[in-house]
Amino acid sequence: MKRFQLIGAGLGIALLIIFLVLPPLSPLTLLGMKTIGVFLCTVCFWVFVDTAFSSLLCIALLALTGVLSPNEAFSASLGNWLTVFIIASFGLSEALRITGFSRRFAFWFLTRPFAKGHPWILLSLLFLAITILGAIMSSVVTTIIFMSIVLAFLEGMNYQKGDRFAAMIVMGIAWAATCSFVMTPIGHGGNLVAMEWIRRDVGYNITFPAWMMIGIPMGLVTYFMILLFFKFVVRPDINKFTSMVDSYIAKEAKQIKPMESGEKIALGVFGAVFVTWMLPSFITGILPGVSSYLETLGLVVPPLLGAIVLCMIRVKNKPLMSFRDWMSGVEWGTVTLVAAIMVLGVVIAKPETGILELMSGLVQPLVIGAPFLIVVLASVGWVTTQANIMSHLVSATVVYTIMMPTVIAAGVGNPAALGFTIFAASNPAFTLPSSTAATAIVVGSGWVPVKFMARYGVCLIIPIILVYAFVAYPLANLIFR
Repeated sequence: MKRFQLIGAGLGIALLIIFLVLPPLSPLTLLGMKTIGVFLCTVCFWVFVDTAFSSLLCIALLALTGVLSPNEAFSASLGNWLTVFIIASFGLSEALRITGFSRRFAFWFLTRPFAKGHPWILLSLLFLAITILGAIMSSVVTTIIFMSIVLAFLEGMNYQKGDRFAAMIVMGIAWAATCSFVMTPIGHGGNLVAMEWIRRDVGYNITFPAWMMIGIPMGLVTYFMILLFFKFVVRPDINKFTSMVDSYIAKEAKQIKPMESGEKIALGVFGAVFVTWMLPSFITGILPGVSSYLETLGLVVPPLLGAIVLCMIRVKNKPLMSFRDWMSGVEWGTVTLVAAIMVLGVVIAKPETGILELMSGLVQPLVIGAPFLIVVLASVGWVTTQANIMSHLVSATVVYTIMMPTVIAAGVGNPAALGFTIFAASNPAFTLPSSTAATAIVVGSGWVPVKFMARYGVCLIIPIILVYAFVAYPLANLIFR
């Protein structure tokens, strides 16, 4: 490990030991002290070392310190339905990628006739394609797909690493893929965690259509913010791009073959799964029996069956998607991170730890003594700022865990809407490679210097805070009733 990673790991271990040996500090119990020690140790490892294996370490520490039994720790984490859902969703996404649909989808946007000769329209279509595809695929897959397309034509037009326009467009891939997080729960671990925790803590079940009624508008608002920011604040020189891009895209588009049977099957299976997610909310009054049955399947069974069917179907005497393809398309770091977050949420929520009582005492003066909009603004400001420094999902977990119990106990505002807004506002994190996997990928490519991303990303923090506090929460307050 690097020096700063060793320092972070050492800090985490030191905090764990301190909370294990200190006597309980009221209102914390011995169980609560152990839990906080494991939580702080895990956060240090998440921030300074790695989120993937550190999440597995978290699960092991909960069992090692006696906070949970091994069976409880693993059933509440890796055995949680969310991990299976994410693995299944990645299977569906991988099938769309390996059959070529994702690339076809991208070039369909880039070859619209009205974009020819209009570079900013072309760029807006590029980022729109990323935003839409990112709504149903992981940000990592989306970013990799579009980087393979964009880097090819940047190099084909003799752009070099360090060119301002090239840095902007590659950075825009990550930003567009990130702003699409909020649009749907499909393949996005944070959104699924939010849905599960809100159901657990508030007793309110957010359906797929209900989430998308707010998520899609917020994703599109963020998309338009990015476009306007690039055009009027970054203002790159696009002369070379304008003169060469149309001929390059036309040449590349000719290489895309007509849609084959494997691609059609993958798209059809994905569509069928999507319909089973959406249908119950629309047919309750017409076909209550069918609606009830689909609801009993939950969110997990349809995508799991869909991915299995794609492995079973053979096209041209070979599986449309092999099991190895499926597993290689899974972002295991996301799976382990969500697993750790879920088990930590279970433990922290236990009354016998005293943690909820402690947090309520700390936050209660703000919640009770201020207008609730100030509570929303403080929560959104906190999570957005933190998410631009460290993992957006970890940031949402911390802020939710501290703010939500007190809001629920005080009986003020709309807790379901606040919980949604906290997780939603953590998604558009644009400043550092440590914020999201997408920003890490584009910085790691060498086309986007860290200073370039940080200088422009920090400019969007305040606008995003204001949009999510004064648009997202009021929308959620109207719908989540």
